Amino acid sequence: MKKIIFTIITLFLTNTLYAEMTWSQIASWKNKTIKADAKYSIETEGYNVRVYEFTPLTDPGSTCIMTFTNEKMGMFCFAKSKDALKK
Repeated sequence: MKKIIFTIITLFLTNTLYAEMTWSQIASWKNKTIKADAKYSIETEGYNVRVYEFTPLTDPGSTCIMTFTNEKMGMFCFAKSKDALKK
């Protein structure tokens, strides 16, 4: 009887968890999340362009810029200027 109750509870919790979370959310559960240094939108005609600037954890001397539209995503990284490194 205990095995049946345990199985029912386990199945219920598993179905509830998977119904609300995607596999990528479950797989990245313990990953560190960083906040963007800056985020903004660019006014364009026909596209919703969102821009995020951030400093990679593995290379604090660089800046990366990610852009997102409804259809595509792009990223470009470059070295920070000497003035930016002083801040």
